[in-house]
Amino acid sequence: MEYQVNPNPKYYNFHGGIPPVPMEPGPAEIPASGPLTHPKHITDTTLRDGAQDPCFALFPSETKLKYFDLLHELDNGTGVINNVEVFIYQKRDLWTLDKLLARGYDFPRVTTWTRATPKDIRDLVQVSGGKVTETGMLASCSDHHILDRLNFRSKEEAIEKFLAPILTACEHGITPRVHLEDATRADIEGWVIPFMRRVMAETKGKAYFRICDTLGIGLPDPYAALPFGIPRLVSTLLRESGAQLEFHGHNDFGCATANSMAAFRYGCKGVNAGFAGLGERTGNAALEQVLINYIRQYGNPGLKLEVLMEIADLIRAEVVAIPEKQPIIGSSIFTTQAGLHQTGIQRQSQAPGGLIYLPYDPHIVGRKETEPNRIGSLSGMDGIASLLNRYREASGSQEPQLTSVSRMVKHIYDHVHEAYDGRYDETHDRYIDYRTTFFDMDDLARLAAQFQNGQPETP
Repeated sequence: MEYQVNPNPKYYNFHGGIPPVPMEPGPAEIPASGPLTHPKHITDTTLRDGAQDPCFALFPSETKLKYFDLLHELDNGTGVINNVEVFIYQKRDLWTLDKLLARGYDFPRVTTWTRATPKDIRDLVQVSGGKVTETGMLASCSDHHILDRLNFRSKEEAIEKFLAPILTACEHGITPRVHLEDATRADIEGWVIPFMRRVMAETKGKAYFRICDTLGIGLPDPYAALPFGIPRLVSTLLRESGAQLEFHGHNDFGCATANSMAAFRYGCKGVNAGFAGLGERTGNAALEQVLINYIRQYGNPGLKLEVLMEIADLIRAEVVAIPEKQPIIGSSIFTTQAGLHQTGIQRQSQAPGGLIYLPYDPHIVGRKETEPNRIGSLSGMDGIASLLNRYREASGSQEPQLTSVSRMVKHIYDHVHEAYDGRYDETHDRYIDYRTTFFDMDDLARLAAQFQNGQPETP
């Protein structure tokens, strides 16, 4: 099928509202496996797009080097984490690039990101000394960017401007990774496909493309229409361009990981991700989530997953806080305060069917010490018993294990819930002076000692 550049603007203007997603009657096509789609790999953008996160002002250069070393350890020679990308604009960027290249790792390979100008490519050749063999380069592809942000006079002019640095890269032996910015609001048939075909023809198939869901409005549903449906967008661009594709997703609607996995399935060979979902606005697809789901679908070729917690500790200590409930790496994701769950956790170690209330063993991702119980307003006696037993073991006590039928545990349970009930104010018909914080180990130990000594307790 022939595609021509559409001379007219094609906008997706929702006037500040929530973008709707129209559906098609049939699903997107799943392409056959081949060298354009397999083996799957990941490009890490933590040091590039992740460093643009609005929650911190600087990703320190020394921390970038530590991160790169840990990323290399995590990949463990598999090549799944194929690349890591960095900027090259500031003095600190060039210092970091030099140190990263000096590592000499096979994986991840060091790649860069440039603007859509031949000068940026020439600068890259100069500063890398020929050691960087691939670079990303911006090619904004929606009319919102082509006409409104970049002020090109026409969509044809944009093609010529973007093509110049792409060809400059090829002249210097650098593989261009063309970033189709804002692809999920682009004129797919009237600009993106003609542009991709032109690039493929003039680079003799050397270029490949990153499909960017810049505003996170893509949907993983195979029935979702272009340009919003990631399955349909990926499979269409693969079929019509014959190019190798990579996906870059943002998380504005919470779909970044799901969109990334859909992109893999529908034809992308690569996916772009940032650790802990760092990045613009709500961030990028989270590297650790994409990795875990990669393993679920394609198996683990030897990734050293226990390094994930080391990376999380590094980011927390030197860059930015990580939410406690962040999947895979959050500090509280293996903890419960609910009595029913606490009972299940207590019983799962002896259960023939294995884990009951955990999706996987925390040790897999490097969590060495995990306390599954936290005592709050919904906690049961199993959780209290578990915490007290661990406290006794740590203090060298030889006393027998407590259970949910122990008098001490029942006594502490009653006290805990009296504290959360508070005191009834009959005059105003309400409860007051109720506790709103968790009971920590010191609180439980104090209550246990009071029980043993026969002392009265106060809520």
